[in-house]
Amino acid sequence: MRLAQMERHMSNSICYGASTALLVAWLIASIACTGPSPNPTAGPGQDGALPTLTTDPATLPTQAEKPPQGSLLQLDTGMHTALISRIGVDAANRYLITGSHDKTVRVWDLASGNLLRVIRPPVRAGNEGKIYAVAMSPDGTLVATGGWTGFAWDKAASIYVFRTDDGQMMRRFSGFPFAVTNLTYSHDGWFLAAGSTGRYSLRVYSTQDDREVMSDAYSSTSYGADFASTRQLVTASYDGFIRLYDRDRQIRVKRQAPGGKRPFSVAFSPDGTKVAVGFRDSASVDVLAAGDLSLLYNPDTSDVERGGMSSVCWSADGQWLYAGGLHRVQGLYALRRWAEGGRGDYHDVPVAESLITHLLPLQEGGVVFATGAPSFGVLDASGQRQFFQGPVSADFRDSQAAFLVSQDGTTVQFGYATRGASPVRFTLLDRALVLSPPADPALLPALTTAPGLDIVGWENTPRPTLNGTALKMVQSDVARSVAITPDHQHLLLGTEWFLRLIDRRGRPQWSIPTPATAWAVNIAGNGQLAVAAFGDGTIRWYRLRDGQELLTFFPHRDRERWGLWTPSGYYDAAPDAETLLGWHIDRGPFRAADFLPMAQFRSTFFRPDVVTRILQTLDEAEALRRANAVGLHVPPVPVPPWRPAS
Repeated sequence: MRLAQMERHMSNSICYGASTALLVAWLIASIACTGPSPNPTAGPGQDGALPTLTTDPATLPTQAEKPPQGSLLQLDTGMHTALISRIGVDAANRYLITGSHDKTVRVWDLASGNLLRVIRPPVRAGNEGKIYAVAMSPDGTLVATGGWTGFAWDKAASIYVFRTDDGQMMRRFSGFPFAVTNLTYSHDGWFLAAGSTGRYSLRVYSTQDDREVMSDAYSSTSYGADFASTRQLVTASYDGFIRLYDRDRQIRVKRQAPGGKRPFSVAFSPDGTKVAVGFRDSASVDVLAAGDLSLLYNPDTSDVERGGMSSVCWSADGQWLYAGGLHRVQGLYALRRWAEGGRGDYHDVPVAESLITHLLPLQEGGVVFATGAPSFGVLDASGQRQFFQGPVSADFRDSQAAFLVSQDGTTVQFGYATRGASPVRFTLLDRALVLSPPADPALLPALTTAPGLDIVGWENTPRPTLNGTALKMVQSDVARSVAITPDHQHLLLGTEWFLRLIDRRGRPQWSIPTPATAWAVNIAGNGQLAVAAFGDGTIRWYRLRDGQELLTFFPHRDRERWGLWTPSGYYDAAPDAETLLGWHIDRGPFRAADFLPMAQFRSTFFRPDVVTRILQTLDEAEALRRANAVGLHVPPVPVPPWRPAS
């Protein structure tokens, strides 16, 4: 439907909206009574349980006392839309929890794979709220989460502990200078161990009184930890060491890992006599003696690439050793299971389209696994895939060459699958999804070479260079994609965490955090729009001169549903796709967030006319003004009066 037709259609079907401020005012009015006042004097790890709630608006905390309450438009597809970093299960194997870079934690019924609850930590735009670590208490009542969680208000990371049954935050441990990278409960549930970087590479908390009972400093990040049934604790760190702590949390052994320099995961055997180690920089799997961490043996990984077996776990009876990571078989990422606890023959089971990020044993044999796709599944005791929950978003990995954009940026072509496979074309003006489209010379890939611009190392390396000079990168960031402007004066670099515009001399012009990995970038031929395809399945348009986000597009993997929205929440959606969007309602750092479906505010924010104009105006406010100038007069939307929560 062209613009004029669309406007005639809208004039008969919708009431044009008011500003975003009305929504925010309504939301704050409806939830303000539940905002507790944080304790500004609480030290690291001493925040404890939630403060008493208040229902008097005069006593509500001020902006200076806690981060402002507000809203953020989010996808809610029923499945994660970005990498699943870690998983957890209860001792009885009733529940599975998954934590993701999409800033949600999901609770699933482990037997059926059905979604039971979405837990929503406090978030902000950018990296704040990305989940890197989760753990479930053995009794299944609590979910601990951490990651890039808390920097927006504490300038430090926090661990949030939620109730499983209702998703409410119970306690909060803060004071991590760096992101939380690993969480694990002891078998009896009395202790929670957290991994990070620097002076708090390891912290252990008592769950009985929320005290920190020990900490240790490593010279690099710790991604792996595991408790034995005896409360012994073993950790792995990128400093190359495996450390063993006794039941009183005193370090007993510290030994360099024999199989590589970056040990990633560790797992006690069920009887506590052995420790398996997986690596990110090596193909090896080490099996160590739990008493002194000496090497006992190495399972066969002779055909495995580096990082292929980074995640490890034992079967519940200790008879099988499992590992996975980057190892691929028959075009899919595979789990390997060795008989005799790693001494015997192995069998590879292809399971997913993306790397294996985490493994955990199940009570009846077999394992549950998670991947970066994002997806998760279960292998039974015989090594057969019992069930699998696949991704619902497009997979833009390695698709730089297949990511095409028109001269004015209003048409994009991409693939639903990695490397641009299953191509589709989307045109903003007529909202058309064209599957397997014919070639169109007007759609061009990103310019990645130009006279006088020698860009090297921009594909999946941490060390990109421009004309022989290293481009400035944040530690641990990785370059993924690049596009050169039509006038050859600038380049757009997409990384794991940022989009950066850099001039031809290597000087940064702007840098913005990304919602997920920037797998592909392009620049419209008019030189005004940057377009990027991200690991959360979204394609986003940015104003090239300053990096201002203008528009987001989410194409569902079913090839039918899609959504388009602006930063303030004006949106358009395919039939039955409105349910994919909603408002994340932040309630401050001491409470879980709420989520309200987008359809609840349809009369205000369903604005296809604004969406259509935003790439023409390059300014959301101007797009709204022009749309309103040709639309129907809209009376102000009343804001409901404040009233106490029931």
